[in-house]
Amino acid sequence: MKTGCAFCGHKGLQPRQTQYIYRRNGQFLIVDDVPCLQCAYCGEQYFEGGVLRDIEKRFNELHVHGQKASKEVQIPVEHFSNLCRV
Repeated sequence: MKTGCAFCGHKGLQPRQTQYIYRRNGQFLIVDDVPCLQCAYCGEQYFEGGVLRDIEKRFNELHVHGQKASKEVQIPVEHFSNLCRV
């Protein structure tokens, strides 16, 4: 995997686990504890291809094949224009 951050150039990439939000066609999958390398300076995250393929596979199982997720949450959605007072 990478030895330095492609975004800021810092050399300090550290193994971490993070939350990954996968979105396609207005549908979402939130995955906790996803392994990545994270830049200690700017926070940019790097994921191995196999990790991302596993997430996409699970997304398809849920949204295409109708399997059930281990947990579901309800998320409020607003348009920014509704939040602003002119």
